[in-house]
Amino acid sequence: MKKKILIVEDERIIAEDIRKCVLNFGYDVIGIVPTGEDVLLIIKEQKPDLILMDIMLEGKLDGIETAGKIISKYDIPVIYITANADDTILKRAKKTNPYGYLLKPFEEIDLNAALEIAFYKFNADKELIRSEKRFRKLIQENTDVIIVIDRKRMIQFINNAGEILFEKSKEQLINTKFEYECEQFEEFEIEQKSGQTRIIEMHVVETEWEHKPAYLATLRDITFRKKIEDELKRSNIKLQKLMEETVNGLVSAMEMRDPYTAGHQKRVAELATKIAGEMGLDKDQVNGVRIASLIHDIGKIHVPAEILSKPGKLTEVEFAIVKSHSKAGYEILKTIDFPWPVAITVLQHHEKLDGSSYPNGLTVDDIIIEAKILCVADVIEAMSTHRPYRPALSIEKALDEIIKNKGIKYDASAVDACVKIIREQNFSFA
Repeated sequence: MKKKILIVEDERIIAEDIRKCVLNFGYDVIGIVPTGEDVLLIIKEQKPDLILMDIMLEGKLDGIETAGKIISKYDIPVIYITANADDTILKRAKKTNPYGYLLKPFEEIDLNAALEIAFYKFNADKELIRSEKRFRKLIQENTDVIIVIDRKRMIQFINNAGEILFEKSKEQLINTKFEYECEQFEEFEIEQKSGQTRIIEMHVVETEWEHKPAYLATLRDITFRKKIEDELKRSNIKLQKLMEETVNGLVSAMEMRDPYTAGHQKRVAELATKIAGEMGLDKDQVNGVRIASLIHDIGKIHVPAEILSKPGKLTEVEFAIVKSHSKAGYEILKTIDFPWPVAITVLQHHEKLDGSSYPNGLTVDDIIIEAKILCVADVIEAMSTHRPYRPALSIEKALDEIIKNKGIKYDASAVDACVKIIREQNFSFA
């Protein structure tokens, strides 16, 4: 559809020349009028897309006064055309935000360029206004509280959610002091008039407001989230307690049958936990190592007591029965839903990096880190404490064993951590 243009010019010859040019450019001309009063009448009936406005007009209103009245009521761009361009007129014209300014006489090409630029700028301005409205709507209707605070912590802007949170109107909040520190991230509580306590998470970034430095704060009500987190924490504590009781029950079962094995597991757990911590495993992994270590020999419940306590050397058959304990332990533990690989750790705790051990002859890449740690701690405890078939060896002999086979049978990082704990931190079994 062609753009409609209204020409406001009191010199008829000039007006006709302008009309011909405008038609040649592919626009429609809805009329030519000589006075500001005529303009105001015609735009009530048919709204033009643009007005070419002479500044010096017949009648009571000049072009600038007429444009001012149009701008106050209508969304129509205006281009001024005039032969008079003194500073006073230019200052008056500037206040009406015109979309162009042509000095008589002007070339046809200048008029065409002025029209194209005016329509482009007007469309861009309309899109900007629409974008600003959309953005303002998003801000106002956001469920998070959005506040602009100046450097003196006075509130300059607040959205609708802020009225709900603070239980005050915007008028009551604007230009009042924001009570909370403008830190980059903060959590605090708000006591509402209703008696409710709300937990608030606040994020603050630096910005500008009316060309001055300011803070943009986003406040999110996390009361419900905190409640869920607290309930989850309590649930986790209960679960942890239940798990500890389950493990302690298994240890007690072993202790009733074989007090030596139960004591061995506790001592290994103490060292393995320290090794895992020294290696930098996260807190949850360290706890998983501790739990697995406490019950790593649970499978010995299937080994006859007379074999476990036999003072002399075991026969090949007896030793094969003892070696089955890691697989038996895995079968007992695999159905328990631990949050760590406890059953796998128990299954692999005798595996060596070079594939020389049992039950599956695994090598370095197939053995999980928890089992590698447990293996080192198990060797140290086994060699340095009394066994039914031999007296205790010194802890230094035990260290010699793991150092000699570091990276061959035993994980190098686990060995280094173990040596440091015993030699530098003076660890000893209780």
